[in-house]
Amino acid sequence: MTNNRQQLPPGPQISFSEFMVKVNDNPFNFLMDLIQKYGDVIYIKLQQKDVYILSNPDYIEQIFTRDFKLFSKTRAAELRPFLGNGLLLNEGDSHRQHRKIIQPLFLPKSIKSYSDIMVDNIRHISDNWQDNSTIDVLQEMTMLAMGVMTESLFGINFRDKDTFSKVSDSFTNILESFTQVHQPIENILVENSTNTDEDNKKQKNKFQDSLDYLNQKIYTLIDHIKKTNPEKPNLISHLMKAKDPDSGEVGLPEKQIRDEIMIFLFAAHDTTSTALTWSLAYSATNQMIQDKLHKELDSVLEGGRLPTGDDLPKLEYAEKIFKETLRMRPSVWALSRLTNEEYTMGEYVIPSNSVIFMSQYAMHNSPKYYVDPDIFNPERWTKEFLFKLPRFAYFPFGGGIRSCIGETFAVQEGILALATIFQRWKILPTEEAGINFEPKRLGGFTKPKYPINVIVKSRQ
Repeated sequence: MTNNRQQLPPGPQISFSEFMVKVNDNPFNFLMDLIQKYGDVIYIKLQQKDVYILSNPDYIEQIFTRDFKLFSKTRAAELRPFLGNGLLLNEGDSHRQHRKIIQPLFLPKSIKSYSDIMVDNIRHISDNWQDNSTIDVLQEMTMLAMGVMTESLFGINFRDKDTFSKVSDSFTNILESFTQVHQPIENILVENSTNTDEDNKKQKNKFQDSLDYLNQKIYTLIDHIKKTNPEKPNLISHLMKAKDPDSGEVGLPEKQIRDEIMIFLFAAHDTTSTALTWSLAYSATNQMIQDKLHKELDSVLEGGRLPTGDDLPKLEYAEKIFKETLRMRPSVWALSRLTNEEYTMGEYVIPSNSVIFMSQYAMHNSPKYYVDPDIFNPERWTKEFLFKLPRFAYFPFGGGIRSCIGETFAVQEGILALATIFQRWKILPTEEAGINFEPKRLGGFTKPKYPINVIVKSRQ
């Protein structure tokens, strides 16, 4: 091995306590400052853990596509008590086999068939708004996303506000437990927590109570479908009839079905809802963008009719708004992998059991790939721009074999939500100063740090 290959990438000499102060203060700014100072491959030694932060799209593509078998997920063991062994955390052949079972529900024909359900749920939420009233965008979009997910995939109508509130609070409690007890970046990089035993005990009790409530709801749902209509097409009945790749028997174990349901509910609550919230917030603060969207909708949806799946190719500007939203505020702000063996990357050799940290937030806001990255500009998404953009300079849904199975579902929902809402409403900030777009880290998600309240005005 040459001396050149023994060299480490540049990076800060930083103590664990100093690192945690910066992460807890503002992980997004801290990460961007590191990249600006040290470049697209950064090395940090935190206690006994070797950490590599990548912002090179070619290296990220290499890890997610060509060499994916050489890496494992960093937080699988920690998350399994909550999410189980569903698609998000499953590894190797088991992941491939279970993805193959679920994939038919996310083929283009299947996803297009969900469009009427999506529009119906979007309309149900927005029909309850009053002209010149103020709404809490995150709350409304979370209810919307949960309703779309449960009716599309589980065949149930999720519109009871009391149940929604309890389910939403349970997911939030679980995320806060991970954030406060484990500190996601800290847990990826080191093994020790800075919280006291008493803090941990309180959070773990809160976590367990919330998890018990969600489990009770999910198992009740499974039992209901078994007893009432097991032949009705939906994710649960599909899994009940699928051949278990592990045992060879027909029907996945109930625990496995529970795990898959939990992950899809989790995704609706904390990724789709966040993306929809940011997209409405950005549109509310830019009247020119909103006017252009209204013009497109008036043209495509002649006579004020509701959008359908057939309209999606024509809703080009709505798609650009949603795409730009996911650029500036990707729902998941970073992904990480653990090296299973020594790994060569460019001029560096990365030891086994090292953490590779890759941030969508950092890549999407890099001036290397985006002119004026701090400006919300849907117009940038031309065919020419997409052709020149490196594949992993934009990856809100991950990439490779482990890319989000619900990507097309989420994008379709985002476009239809923008079309259905803005066809009827104008949306304005409640304060003259506008909306605060500062994100906060809740679990691995890019949530609004402050409430986003807007005024809705009828266009009719």
